[in-house]
Amino acid sequence: MNRGLILFSLFVILFGDIYVDNKNIFSNEINQTQIVSKEISSFTPVDIDIFLLEDKLHLNKDSVYNQALTCFTKPFGDKHGRSTNVHETVHGINNALSNSRKNYRGFYAGFSRGLWLKEPNITMVDIIPYIPDILKEYRYNLYFVSQLRYWKDVGLYPIDEWSAYISGAECAVDDHLCGIISKDKADSVSGALEFSIYCTALAKAVKSRDAEYWNTYPQFKNTIKFLLVRSEKVFMEGRYFFPSQRQESLLSNLRSNESAKPIRDFLVEEFQGVFIDHE
Repeated sequence: MNRGLILFSLFVILFGDIYVDNKNIFSNEINQTQIVSKEISSFTPVDIDIFLLEDKLHLNKDSVYNQALTCFTKPFGDKHGRSTNVHETVHGINNALSNSRKNYRGFYAGFSRGLWLKEPNITMVDIIPYIPDILKEYRYNLYFVSQLRYWKDVGLYPIDEWSAYISGAECAVDDHLCGIISKDKADSVSGALEFSIYCTALAKAVKSRDAEYWNTYPQFKNTIKFLLVRSEKVFMEGRYFFPSQRQESLLSNLRSNESAKPIRDFLVEEFQGVFIDHE
């Protein structure tokens, strides 16, 4: 399976100029894309490999909603709102990618693009000790308790959920700014913050339990940073559009509670203090 190597500056795709020259992973057609936007970030850029997904539905990619849905033949549907449709459709994209390549997991990266990660030598169970109790929010029991038996051997599964929550949040914010009335629950962006914590714990588990992977495979750490910055950006943009006392308490605990110090320190040491440095 051919793919093009993209030296992809994470803050360039979010905030600056990017030039992509890659081979479409599904259609095997050469694609060139240029995206230009205003650079507003001071974080150090990192390189990750991404690829352009096949355009299944040929929608106008003028919205976060269309950028995701056009990459999947059968989107989830808008019954529970547009951002939920994006969230569930991203799961479909992730699943299709992951089923197509052994020993890798595939994830939607936004902007109608995807990325690969090799599977590290950890399980979901290995992540749990690195999540402080004070930072376990209401989604924790669903994914790390009730559904654990389905995913316990898939150490990267939290990133599947994380990418879906980020994309759903980006859709909710984009729609709000465009005047599209949301049918979604009030905390449309809190999942991006909550899974940033769980996936920081995942990164801590990988560094501790699979040091060779952590030290020799920069795609993993750089992808975590890329997703952290997308999460911070959409959460900070959307937290007042979709207010929730629980999300504010979670952010406050992440930044200042003594019990959250291991996660906070790791974010500062490894990821330039994403979410920790106050806006």
